[in-house]
Amino acid sequence: MMKLVWRGKFKDKAQLEQGELPEGAVKFKEPNSFLKLNLVAFLFMLPVFILIGIIIYIKREMGMYGNNSDVFNAKWVFLALLGIIPHELIHAALFPKEAEVHVWYSLKHLLVFVHSVCPMSKKRFIWMSLMPSIVFGLLPLILWLFIPEHNQISNFLLCFGSINLLVGAGDYLNVFNALVQMPKGAVTQMSGFHSYWYLKDNPELRKQNAE
Repeated sequence: MMKLVWRGKFKDKAQLEQGELPEGAVKFKEPNSFLKLNLVAFLFMLPVFILIGIIIYIKREMGMYGNNSDVFNAKWVFLALLGIIPHELIHAALFPKEAEVHVWYSLKHLLVFVHSVCPMSKKRFIWMSLMPSIVFGLLPLILWLFIPEHNQISNFLLCFGSINLLVGAGDYLNVFNALVQMPKGAVTQMSGFHSYWYLKDNPELRKQNAE
């Protein structure tokens, strides 16, 4: 069974566990700091805004949406941001059962995140990355489509779903990197701040891809 370990306050990349990587493991081409990671992740918010706009447009065409200034009030935004914690717990739950997953937080970077050096398949990594945004972002917005406008539940679902889809921007970057950089059959593994990929069952092909 997956083991969840609370590690507390994150101060420096040196705190992150270093994994045992096989010869030929390839480091992802990705940002090397949280600041750069956040800047690149902002680019992935654009398609999310477009998706939210499409969903609002569909509801408007259904005659069920009007202008409502109470959607993104402080109460709903606060509750939506609380979704960050279960968001990370879903990530943790989808690691392999033998994984030890560490939970960190950083007030400086305004984030909570999980980290594990347990290897996983490309397919599992993609689902692990996307599942929190599906559960807390996409599904609430789909449900919102069918709830009459101008009530508290409707306002909450639109705010909660929209913010949690946007919060997943860093996860979408990870999925993009996996789709673009990892060949078929590759395994991914974190070590320190970075992620790596390698071909577990084919040393010769692994060597070719590392060159």
